[in-house]
Amino acid sequence: MKITLPYFLRAPASRRALLVLMFPVLAGFGPCSAGPAMLERVPGGVLNGKLVTEAVDDWSFVSDTGLCTVETRPEFPHSVRVNCFNDGPRLYVGCMSCQGKIWSDYITRQPVGTILIEDRLYPVSFRRVTDDAEMLSAWTQRISKLRPAAEVPPVPAGYWLYELTSR
Repeated sequence: MKITLPYFLRAPASRRALLVLMFPVLAGFGPCSAGPAMLERVPGGVLNGKLVTEAVDDWSFVSDTGLCTVETRPEFPHSVRVNCFNDGPRLYVGCMSCQGKIWSDYITRQPVGTILIEDRLYPVSFRRVTDDAEMLSAWTQRISKLRPAAEVPPVPAGYWLYELTSR
């Protein structure tokens, strides 16, 4: 009786090693901020950093950060890089074409998570902003920081905004 091994076991050792090393990245268990552009949309898992346990009432220190990483679904962490900005003491995270994105669905079901700002982790609660005046104020603040001399365009359709508060 002849036993035929699967291709993976018949491949040269270097090819097997490459497959073993690439599997976590292809399966989505790698960092989402490194690697080729095609992997930018691959979510990460648990965030690492120094945990800040004190409540934050004034998020103005975020003004020059730009990108933050949000971790949702605490029981099986899912993290993505997002634009974060402040409007005075308030912290916001924006999401273009957010309907149907996995991370926003997780927030809808369970509005708690963690945000990584530089090397610090902050436990937060998410509140989706639906008030037009608050949305416009935050949008204007965001655009004014990105393009100070430019005219502020209207808030795009499909743009979702979340206010984050310490928990």
